[in-house]
Amino acid sequence: MTSALRPIASAAELPSVPWANGAGSTIELVSLDASAQLTPDLPRWRASIATLEQPAEFSALPGVRRIFRPIGSDLVLLIDGTRHTVADGQACLFDGASMTGLVELDRPCRAVNLMIAAPEAPVAAAEVVVAGSSSAPEPVVDGTFALTLGDSHLGPGFTLLRTDEPAPGGMSEHAGVPVLRF
Repeated sequence: MTSALRPIASAAELPSVPWANGAGSTIELVSLDASAQLTPDLPRWRASIATLEQPAEFSALPGVRRIFRPIGSDLVLLIDGTRHTVADGQACLFDGASMTGLVELDRPCRAVNLMIAAPEAPVAAAEVVVAGSSSAPEPVVDGTFALTLGDSHLGPGFTLLRTDEPAPGGMSEHAGVPVLRF
């Protein structure tokens, strides 16, 4: 990334909303409506950071493709009756309408959630994306977004930045700072 990074949102500056079931909370970095302003020619999307404290059911979100990535712990999701072990930093792609629950959590952690409106193309089956694998591409919106995964000179942890230069999605580094590109 050689072009300047512009801050879009920081989890440190936004409210955390507790889940109705009391098992965690979410900070919304970009709403579906706000994404239409950021990327008007693309399907609407939502980026959020969840705090996971204990096993819990996920809300069903028909019409969206979910990309869920734990940060700070390995965990197990039960998606439509199938167990999926998701390692710290791995992405798990699944249909928002799927019956999904967090069934095992090594320790409390955060999770990056990217949800892309896709009412006409639901995900056929859940899939854990293995880094460097050619079986499934890393999910991206347009490749111009970078989310910091720790406090740094780029901003507090979980700061969403944007650049004019697209890059492949997935985990990478920028000036020594771990970032998630999408």
